[in-house]
Amino acid sequence: MQNAWRRLSSDPVFPYVAPFFLFGFFLWLESLHPAAVYIVYPIKTFAVGLTLALLWNRFPSFGPLPRRNLFLSIAIGVGGFFLWVGLDPVLVKRTDFSSGFNPYLFAESGWGSQLVWGLAAFRILGAVIVVPIMEELFWRGFLMRFLIGEKGVFIKDDFESVPIGTFGWISFIVTTAAFASVHGSQWPLGVVVGILYGGWFIRSRSLGAVMIAHGVTNLLLGLYVLASHRWYFW
Repeated sequence: MQNAWRRLSSDPVFPYVAPFFLFGFFLWLESLHPAAVYIVYPIKTFAVGLTLALLWNRFPSFGPLPRRNLFLSIAIGVGGFFLWVGLDPVLVKRTDFSSGFNPYLFAESGWGSQLVWGLAAFRILGAVIVVPIMEELFWRGFLMRFLIGEKGVFIKDDFESVPIGTFGWISFIVTTAAFASVHGSQWPLGVVVGILYGGWFIRSRSLGAVMIAHGVTNLLLGLYVLASHRWYFW
């Protein structure tokens, strides 16, 4: 088992895609029953977070993060939040406002407020830490570099030779479209925020910078959802 893990983790592609597809597997489990997400989400957060930790030494440096980049990353994250919430009524034609991750469904259960805040804490933890690291490693750390090559030729096995933040029209458009597509009915918002994150990634040449921006957006969105009870954003 250990030898198999070493072989897999030494593959240049595996560390970037494994957490992402593990996350996708848990999303599939969540889709099997309306209540499944409340059981699966904490497990998903722990399992994907553990996988990231085990593979941590295989990831590249997250890039320069001087004080200016840190402040700009936070500002871009704040901007992403306002774009996501502000453009929702315009770009997303919602017919169902009752769906989403609502921990208050369990407020009247035997566990009461402990269960509500435990579920909310896992949701915030997953959205603010696990998801930004997992997604940005896959979208910007892997896919954007995988799709760059001379005259548009895929590099595939040599993608790690592409410097972090390298721009290419094909890679930028495909990555943004793919990023948007995994957000379901909110895909138009995914396009807007995906362009914002992708542009900041290219400008900063730092995975760490775009992870912080992504995390700040998710943190503010989570706090907004808890305050407004607009669960459809979750």
